[in-house]
Formats: sequence, structure tokens, C-alpha cells
Amino acid sequence: MKIPMVEPSSRTVGAAPIFRHMADEIGMVSLMNRLLPWDPHQCRVSPGERILLLILDVLAGKTPLYRVSDRLVATDVAILVGAGRRPEDFTDDSLGRALDKLARAGPAKVFSALAMAAYTHENIGWGTMHWDSSSRSLEGNYASAVGAPVRPAYGYSKDHRPDLKQILMTLLVNREGVPLFGSIASGNQSDKTLNTAMIDQLAQALAPDALQQLIYVADSALVTGPNLSRLADAHLTFISRCPETFRVVTIVKSAAWAADDTWQPLGTVAHRTQAASYWASEQTGEIAERSYRLVVYRSNTLDQRRMRALDHEIATERQHLTRQAREFAAQSFACQADAQQALNRWQTEIHAQWHPVSGAVVARPHHTRPGRPRQTPLPTDTITTWHGEIQIEAIPSDRRQQELERRSTFVLMTTVPRERLSARDLLREYKDQSPVERHFHFLKDPLFVDALYVKKPERVEALGYVLLMACLLYSLIERRLRQAALPIPSPSRRVLTRPTGHEVVRHLQSLQILHDATGERVIALPTRLQPTLIAMLTALQMPATIFTKPCVRGGPD
Repeated sequence: MKIPMVEPSSRTVGAAPIFRHMADEIGMVSLMNRLLPWDPHQCRVSPGERILLLILDVLAGKTPLYRVSDRLVATDVAILVGAGRRPEDFTDDSLGRALDKLARAGPAKVFSALAMAAYTHENIGWGTMHWDSSSRSLEGNYASAVGAPVRPAYGYSKDHRPDLKQILMTLLVNREGVPLFGSIASGNQSDKTLNTAMIDQLAQALAPDALQQLIYVADSALVTGPNLSRLADAHLTFISRCPETFRVVTIVKSAAWAADDTWQPLGTVAHRTQAASYWASEQTGEIAERSYRLVVYRSNTLDQRRMRALDHEIATERQHLTRQAREFAAQSFACQADAQQALNRWQTEIHAQWHPVSGAVVARPHHTRPGRPRQTPLPTDTITTWHGEIQIEAIPSDRRQQELERRSTFVLMTTVPRERLSARDLLREYKDQSPVERHFHFLKDPLFVDALYVKKPERVEALGYVLLMACLLYSLIERRLRQAALPIPSPSRRVLTRPTGHEVVRHLQSLQILHDATGERVIALPTRLQPTLIAMLTALQMPATIFTKPCVRGGPD
């Protein structure tokens, strides 16, 4: 059967040229080509271009590795990568070999070099840096992972998939969300040791004056003896939550509640409606013979988890007391003095924390003859025994509320002096984890990572760093859009005042490239989205030719 068919004249590129142009601005391809081992006389396409294509696919395509070349048939490869490039240049074997080259070059070193280049090109300051980690579950056994630098392994799963092996991803980003350092680690490592590695990397990579400008913000996993020593040796200031397991936490909380007039009202620190209001009490304390600034915080919004835990604790104690009281009441004593002595001893041994317990000794007649008692029993038919009666009262409501407020307090520890950051600014810096958390939502997208079919653990590590590189470009685009502070029209939301990288991809996903009668490329985009594209290019300071003129790369760098 003969069916008339023609080659389509349009190619879908979406927002990929925007990210490619940003990569060219910071010199991503040329820098990778200098750092990765390769022979330009035997390779038609450089490893930097192949890694760039993987990055663009993460950002705008999300295709499994073995299907990337199939998707390239329907797009304009020359616009995505460079003039003269074709889909057959990027087979799964070719992309796999590029990952091998990245693994041999030291992907952590390559990523750090790219991030430094981006910070320099965009003139980004250090300031406060937020660290966090997340897990990425993987399919497969990875039996050959023994001895590899990064091994997929079982560990604490933040994906709630303990049945799968995983790798761990860490990021250190500034307040605007631009990564400075990152790492891919074995799946069985802890946040404590990963913080140690990040502190050592910072101390080795940055000059002492640069370290003094930086404030390292992380969760309570940072606070260990070795990590505190490393922070002190590197003269690196930090902000973290002090773990409840440290005795100093109980001490400073008690001091804050004892001096009730020391609570300083801070108001709200979040920019949303019905945000919690906070109060702070400045304290100091020592850990491992070092003095730290410890700030106790309480809020008008109680922690629901702590509330449920306290209610469970109270209910468990009442059940335990009820059972003990029933067992004690079943005992009988021959005289009142013995019963009172046993009751006093029982009351001192139960250690009731929440419920007031009272008791009394009562006399009860005890029938000595078997069978039904006589209507008028004889004096010899009954004897008197003594028993304890226990009353378990309800916990006072004001005490429960007071305990909830005490338990809802938390302590931030820092080496930042009050003159540099007030208690309110300290809390805002600690809670502002949204930049790094947004990246982890992106990194855990299952459309790309879950279907990789990379059997080598070295490629798993290298591909993890490809994801981090994609995060770097994503954050640079987002930062430049927001710094421009230009309203961007949107058909669905009228105007974007704080555009995200995701919105760039979503609004431009239908953008196509056509060839006119003269063979020149032209942009094809629905009319309602054309103002959006123009506004984005204006804010990004990028020309429209990034969609129509393939970049021409020189020889080997």
C-alpha cells in the first residue's frame, strides 16, 4: 500500500536554545573540553557538546538515555548544539562514552569549575550559602559497584523507597539558588559525613578571605564534634539547628523560660498570609569547650507532630496508671496501717508525670463462708479487710498548653555575631531553604532518571553531575529573569512577576523552527505566546537569533 508522505518542515526546539545560549555565555563546552580527556583527531563531536546535549535534554526533553537520538530526529540539532551537528552524532553509545570521559576527569572537579565560571561571568556574590541533600532511587542490582567511588546502595531513603538502591545528591547554593558546589555520593552515607566532605571542599577551594564572606547554613546534621572542629579550623561561620540530644539545649531553653521577660517579639519572617509569629531569647552556651551563640525561638503556631507526640505520651501514661491502679486495688491487707504503708509506697514508685494521682484506704467486709451470704450474717461469718482506692485525675489543660509551647521551641546555634545578624535575620536565613529545595524537586524528576539503563556505577555518578549542571543553567536563567524585574505576560497567569525556569520551559515547549522559501530559519509560535517570548528574551538580554542562527564552534579548545 502506497501512502503519500513528506519530511516535516518544522522542528520542535522549545526553550532549549535559551539554555544553550546561557551555557555558551559561561563557556561550558570549551571548559569541559579542556578538562575531559579526549582526542580531537579521532572524535568528530567533542565530549563537551555531547554532555551539553544531555543537559539540554534534562532541561527541556527528559528522554531516557537510549532514546535521546530518536528524539533528536524531530528537533533542530544544529540550533541545540552547533552548526554541522546531526542526530546520528549523538547515539546512546556516543553519549555513554562522553559520560565515561566525564567520570575519568573527576566530575566533581568539572562541576566546580563550571560553577566558578558562572559565578565569575554573572558577577554573583558569596553571601549566605545553603546546603542540603536528597536521595535518588535507582533500579538495578549494580553488582559491579564494589570499589567504585560512588556506589548505588541501600540507605535512608528520602524517597520512601527503602527497597531500592540509591545515590545521594548534595548542593550548596546561594540565596538566589545558584549552585556553587555539589556532589554525588554513595547511597549509604549520612548527612553528617556529607557535611564533613563539603566543609573540607570549601576550605580547599576558597581563599581565606572568601571563606570569611560566606555563611554556611545547614540542618542539624551539621552539628557534630568533628564538623564543629573543622568549621572552627577553617574560620567558617555557620547557622544550624542545635540537636535536642545536646544537653546545652535543655539548659538554654530552661534559662529562656525562667526569664520570661527576655523574649523579644520578632513578628513574622515568611512572606505569606497567616504566617507564624516568633519570639526569641538570646542565650550562649558551650559545646566541646567552644562558646556559641544560641538563640531560643518560640512561635504562636504549635508543631502538629509534637502535639500528637505529647497527646500519645499522656494517653499512654493514663493507660499504664489505670492498669497499675487496678492491680493495686485487687490487693487486700489485714490492717489499716499495712494498707496505708503499701499505698504510700505505691504512690512514690509510680512516677506519674502528667496525671495527678490520689488514694485512700477503705475497709471492706469479706465473707469467710462459701455460698450466698446470710440475710442477717453472724459475727463469725465476715471479717474486715483493707484496700487502696486510686483516683487518676485529668491533666490540667493549662499545663498541657504550657508543655506544648515549651516543646515547640527550638534552638539555632551560630558563630555569626549579633551585630552582623539579628535574631530575626538569623531565623530568616535558616528558614530560607526554598532555593535548594526547588532544585531537588527538579533533580528527582522520574521521567529522566528512572529510565536510564546505565549499568556502570561510574556512569551513574557522571549522569548525576549532568543533573547538577542542568541545575546550574536552570538557576542562572531564573536569576537573570528575576533580576530584570520585568513583567512577563502569560496566557494562563496574566503576568509573571517572579518567573521560574519551569515556566520558561512550559511556555515555550511548543516553539518550532521552520525554513522559509529562502532556506532561512524562522520561529513558529502560537500568537498568544509570542509576547511571552519577546519579554523573556528582553529580560534575559538574549537575541532572537539564538533560535535561528546555529552557533559555530571553533576547533579544539
